[in-house]
Amino acid sequence: MKRLLFFTLAVTPMILSGQKREDILSLQRDIANLQDSVRQLQKSQDDKMAALQSLVQQSADAANHLAAGLTALQRDVDVKLNDQQGKLVGPMATMGSKVDQMSDNFGAIATNVQELIRRMGAMDAKLTDISNAIRTLQTPVAPPTPVQAQVPAMSAETSYSTAYGDYQKGHYDLALQEFVDYVKNFHDTADAPNAQYYIGYIYFNNEQWADAIKAFDDALKFPENPKSADALYYKAVSLQKNHEPTEAAKLYKDFIARYPTNVHVADAHRNLRALGMDSSAGAKKRSK
Repeated sequence: MKRLLFFTLAVTPMILSGQKREDILSLQRDIANLQDSVRQLQKSQDDKMAALQSLVQQSADAANHLAAGLTALQRDVDVKLNDQQGKLVGPMATMGSKVDQMSDNFGAIATNVQELIRRMGAMDAKLTDISNAIRTLQTPVAPPTPVQAQVPAMSAETSYSTAYGDYQKGHYDLALQEFVDYVKNFHDTADAPNAQYYIGYIYFNNEQWADAIKAFDDALKFPENPKSADALYYKAVSLQKNHEPTEAAKLYKDFIARYPTNVHVADAHRNLRALGMDSSAGAKKRSK
């Protein structure tokens, strides 16, 4: 019994010592594995950080390249815009001049259409006169009294139509006399202001400036009518041609103030500037 106890006491420390050594080795292996895992994790993080830094650098390089490209594009766009603007200035100025000319042409066309309508009405009146003359020929003609002898042979419509027809055909000397007779014989008719205007315009085309000024002045004595604006404008032009700049400028400003939408307003401004006058004076007067 004592031997067994002695043997047990002797063997037990050996067993315990061997178990402790095995535990230490196992712990060392675990620590070594843990250190290896830490090294691998550190290496993985370093690789990821290097990759991230590379991506950041690539992004920065791409941004710098894009900025340089945008700067070059903006410079190219500016150059092309300036070039296009330079090319458009001349054509736009030419177009503005052509628009002004077209405005004048449209105004002349409107006047001719108005006169054509009036002439057609006059032709109807002339046909009526012819019909009346035929009926008159079929009846005995009474001797004319002194009062009847002073009555014009043609109606107002026929007289005006004849004068305007000769004007349209370019028979200006004949038309001038016919318009003068019309104003004398039919001064109170609706066509009298037109006839007086054409008297002035024939003188104007003949460069008879003094006669044109007087004729247009007589046209302006009629109540306001479709020819009032043109009569005022051409009287101003006639005064300018007749070397009367002060009176011409006064009438140009009056014309701009009274007829701001007339087709001759742009010409009136140009003529005022040619006289060295302020072409905005008429506009200021109109705004008061």
